[in-house]
Amino acid sequence: MDYAFGETSADPTHDLNQPLTVLSFTPPGATLPAMTEFELIERCFGGWSLTDPGLIVGQGDDCLVWQDSAPLAMSIDTAVSGRHFPENATAEQVAQRAFLPAVSDLAAMGADPAFFTLALTLPKTVDDVWLLAFGRRLRELAEQWGLVLAGGDTTSGPVAVISVQVHGRVQHPLLRSGARPGDDVWVSGQTGLAAAVLPNILDPTLPPVPEHWLAAYWQPVPRIELGQKLVGLASAAIDVSDGLAADLGHLAEASGVRIHVDCERLPMETELRTRFGEAVWETVLAGGDDYELAFTAPAEHRETLGSLGRSFNLALTRIGRVEAGDAGVQIRHNGRPLTLGHRGFEHF
Repeated sequence: MDYAFGETSADPTHDLNQPLTVLSFTPPGATLPAMTEFELIERCFGGWSLTDPGLIVGQGDDCLVWQDSAPLAMSIDTAVSGRHFPENATAEQVAQRAFLPAVSDLAAMGADPAFFTLALTLPKTVDDVWLLAFGRRLRELAEQWGLVLAGGDTTSGPVAVISVQVHGRVQHPLLRSGARPGDDVWVSGQTGLAAAVLPNILDPTLPPVPEHWLAAYWQPVPRIELGQKLVGLASAAIDVSDGLAADLGHLAEASGVRIHVDCERLPMETELRTRFGEAVWETVLAGGDDYELAFTAPAEHRETLGSLGRSFNLALTRIGRVEAGDAGVQIRHNGRPLTLGHRGFEHF
C-alpha cells in the first residue's frame, strides 16, 4: 500500500507518539559522501556474517550464482520517497518500509526465506550517517528474517528509490488460485491499524494513538512461520498489502469464486471503532499496509487453525465463506450489502 506524504517525525525506536528531530534526505549542507560506489557498498553492506549454502557467488561479481535443490519463490517490491515513506523518515524507518513488505510476500507463499538483492537509488543530499544507519538496520532485519544479501546495485537520482527482491525455498507453494466453494475465509491479526495511524504520521500534532498502531505502520511483522504452517491447511492465501477487500478480490478472481465477508466477524479493537465510527469499515477493509495473511481453508480445519493461532499468540479470525458464483467479493454489514468508497490502493 502506498501513500503520498508530507513531513513526519515519528521514530519507532522511541516514544512513537512524540515528534523527533530526524535526519532528512536534504539536511542543510549535507552531500553524498565522497566515496566510490564500491567503497559505499563495502562500508554499508560488506562483511555481513549471514551465509547460505546455496549461494555460490555473491557480492563482488557481475552476477550472483545460486544453486538449490528446492524451487524458489521470488518477489520484488519498490519503495519511493514521498510515496511509500515520508521524505524525512529516519534511515531505520526507510529500511523497514522497504524490506518488510517484500518479506511478507514470501509468507503468503509459505516460503522459507533464503536471499535477497537490493537496488538502491539515493539523492546526493544523503550523507554517510544516514547510509550507515540504513545499512545497519537492513542488516538487522536480514538476520532476523534469515535472508542473505546476495548482491544488488547502487546509483544516485533525484529521490530515494529502493527495490528489494526476495527469494525463498518452497516445495508446496500457497497460491491465490486454490479457494473452493464451501471454504472458510480467514485473516490473521488485525487490519486497519496502519491506515488508522496515517493522519498522525502526516500531522504529529494530532492527539496520540496507541504505540502498536504506529508500529503496525513502521514495523509490520511478516507472517513467515504462519505461512509455512498453513501449507496443507489453507487452500489459497494472499498477503494483505493493498487492503483486505482488494486483496480478497485478487484471490477470488484467481480462484474463480465468490467471497462473502461478514463485517460483524472482522477483528476490531474498541478504540478503532470509537475513533472512526461507521468509517471504520473503510479503514479495516480498504486501508491496506497491513501485511497480514488472508486465506481460505476447508471447514474441517477450523479446530486446527484455532489451535495454530493460539500457538503463535496470534488471532486467526474466520471472517466469511467462499461460494460459487461470479468472481469477486461481497461485503455484508448487519445482513445488508456494504459498499465501500474504494476497495484498496491503486498503484497507478
